[in-house]
Amino acid sequence: MFRTCRDLGIETVAVFTHADADAPHVAEADHAVLLGDGSPKAYLDIALVVEAARVSGADAVHPGYGFLSENAAFATAVLEAGLTWIGPPPEAIAAMGSKVEAKALMAEAGVPVLPGLSEGDAGPFIVKASAGGGGRGMRIVHDPAELPEALESAAREAEAAFGDGEVFVERLLVGARHVEVQILADAHGTIWALGERECSIQRRHQKVVEEAPSPAVTQELRKELAEAAVNAARAIGYRGAGTVEFLLADGGFHFLETNTRLQVEHPVTESVYGVDLVRLQIEIAEGAALPGLPPSPVGHAIEVRLYAEDPAHDWRPGSGPLHRFEIPGIESEFTVSGLRLDSGVVDGSAIGTHYDPMLAKLISYAPTREAAARRLATALARARIHGPATNRDLLVNVLRHPEFRAGTIDTGFLDRHDLTAPLAGHEAVRLSALAAALAQAAANRTTAKVLGGLPSGWRNVPAKPQRTEFAEQTITYRLTRDGLHSLPGVSLISADHTHVVLDTAGVRRRFDIAAYPGATFVDSPLGPVRLTPVDRLPEPAEKAAPGSLPAPMPGTVLRVEVKAGDPVSQGQPVVVLEAMKMEHRILAPAEGVVAELNVAPGDHVEGGTVLAVIQKGE
Repeated sequence: MFRTCRDLGIETVAVFTHADADAPHVAEADHAVLLGDGSPKAYLDIALVVEAARVSGADAVHPGYGFLSENAAFATAVLEAGLTWIGPPPEAIAAMGSKVEAKALMAEAGVPVLPGLSEGDAGPFIVKASAGGGGRGMRIVHDPAELPEALESAAREAEAAFGDGEVFVERLLVGARHVEVQILADAHGTIWALGERECSIQRRHQKVVEEAPSPAVTQELRKELAEAAVNAARAIGYRGAGTVEFLLADGGFHFLETNTRLQVEHPVTESVYGVDLVRLQIEIAEGAALPGLPPSPVGHAIEVRLYAEDPAHDWRPGSGPLHRFEIPGIESEFTVSGLRLDSGVVDGSAIGTHYDPMLAKLISYAPTREAAARRLATALARARIHGPATNRDLLVNVLRHPEFRAGTIDTGFLDRHDLTAPLAGHEAVRLSALAAALAQAAANRTTAKVLGGLPSGWRNVPAKPQRTEFAEQTITYRLTRDGLHSLPGVSLISADHTHVVLDTAGVRRRFDIAAYPGATFVDSPLGPVRLTPVDRLPEPAEKAAPGSLPAPMPGTVLRVEVKAGDPVSQGQPVVVLEAMKMEHRILAPAEGVVAELNVAPGDHVEGGTVLAVIQKGE
């Protein structure tokens, strides 16, 4: 958005809290205002945001993607303060703000909707937050007996994310595809439908891969979807940019919801239609009229959402320093390579736990879907991401999967396929560990105070090899006049403290090494590898008691499900944490008794804090 404003000659103001005072958006804006006392929840305080606009001298407010962006009361407050609201009328936001009421309104407008539940319906069901989006406050229920707990859990999460705990239940369509139509409406009666986006690749009901156009939509169906979306917009007097979402199932389509804001995935539509949706939002807010007909689509675009989370460990969110964040080929908003990066982080950013774990969006554009997928997968695989675990490997595996390439995906794709395997296999880890060991030895020689000119790895006891230990791999090697003696068939071409070139059976590869406290990252054509150095003389530390349940990440204790002395079964919830706007259940690892309980609701805990101790049964 700031980039578009600069192009239009408009000054910008960022709002921020203490948790993101050093975020890139704060530095990029012309002015910045701390919200209130700087607490993370300040973004949901309408009065604070409006006051920030007033004290900074702003004359318009763009609501962005989340927080108050679909809040009718916020839009009203902005307008009552004499500011321009770059969004739909408050009445339109209110009409779509409750998914329950929106569904009834769309049915009246002739938009196909899902049939309601009937008595005795056995499911499966889906619980949704009425005021929500982005997968927050959503639960899948296969057994009706589990519905009460799912309703309570979803309501708590919805309240925390949106300030509104209302939830409702719908029938779950198994095997459905999720598509959405981008709409744009001016104040003069013109409504554009800028094609559809496919958003079926989801985890925990939150999108991770989006593309335009959808490989499942024919020209005839595209026309029907566009007509339904325009009717939906006209029914609520819409103005500005928005999205009408549908489920494709049973040979037809059904209204899902209307997002009365700009979507995170809007760049794929911008790429294919050659428009700047933020610019059009601003121009419509200024009273401009859209041309009678929208532009025609050209090519294909795919976007992936890069999250600080570990798919192999139940999508556990990560936090901590992001030492390096580099996507080769990215030099500007859109490069000649057809890649675009929309990022909320840079080298050195601190990844916290207060907000959504999304780090960035990477978008590829090409004449064909196959070319766009290949370009995006290659860029991701080559990216240098040194910090908390991310879903990068999973995204590459998705883009390279035959079912994705064939375009036959649906919302259950990630449930059917375990794509959490790392890009780097066992042999890649061994070679990367060897390269890291050689780079470490080279670094040691450059800082040696005596005999620093000796070759790296030289020893006066030739029979005894060098040994470097990582948690993932232990490496032994010797460097002699005859060269490197370590892994079979591997020879050393060159090595310094950041780059090592190895020859394996006649194939040369370069390994780039970056060492940080507690972790060494190795990037190579074989895939990215993270190594954990093993300290041969570790500092004395208090050993955790057997059966300890450590917090997997920093967070706030929402609930404690047991009491000290209670018997528990394997997999039973013990503590529920909230981190990055999601609930995370900490489960008993085995049957036993709660020997210790160290936390209470409301406690903030750091990663590794022992929450409870389960004493195993005899």
